[in-house]
Amino acid sequence: MQKKFFISMAILLAVAAGLTSTALAHGRGRGFGHQNGWMLKHMSKQLNLTEAQQTQVKNIIAEGRSKTQPLMQQLRQNEMAANANVNGNFDEAQAKAFADKQAQIMSSLIVEKQRTKSQIYSVLTPDQRQKALQLMQQHEQRRQERLQKKSEQKQQT
Repeated sequence: MQKKFFISMAILLAVAAGLTSTALAHGRGRGFGHQNGWMLKHMSKQLNLTEAQQTQVKNIIAEGRSKTQPLMQQLRQNEMAANANVNGNFDEAQAKAFADKQAQIMSSLIVEKQRTKSQIYSVLTPDQRQKALQLMQQHEQRRQERLQKKSEQKQQT
C-alpha cells in the first residue's frame, strides 16, 4: 500500500513539476498558472474540486509562485552574468563556479516545487488522488509517444 502511495505521489509530483516549470519558464502572463488560473481551472474540472479545495489550491499555488519566482530570477541573472564573461577563452574554474551556483539554485527551486505539489496533493481526497494518478499516467504515456515519434523523425532525416 505504501509503495503504491509513493509511486502515485512521484507521478503526481512529476506532472505538477512539468506544469509548474512550464508556467514559470513562460514568464508572467503566458504560462499555465498565469492565464486566468488555467492550471487551477484544469485541476478543478478534471478532479472535480470543491470550492474549498479550489481556494486552498489557489492559495498554495500563489504561495509557491512567490517562493519560486525569485529563484527563477536568480537562475536567469546567473546565466546572464556567465554569458557576459564569455570571451573566447575557456576557464574551467569559472565554468564550474557557474555550474555549482546554478545547481544550488535549481536544488532550492526543486525543493520549493516539491513542497507546493505535496501541499496540493494533501488537499485532494483519495478518489481525486487516484484520478490524478490516472491523468498523470496518461499524460506521461502521451509524452513518451511524442518523444519516440520525434526521435524516429530525426533518425529518418
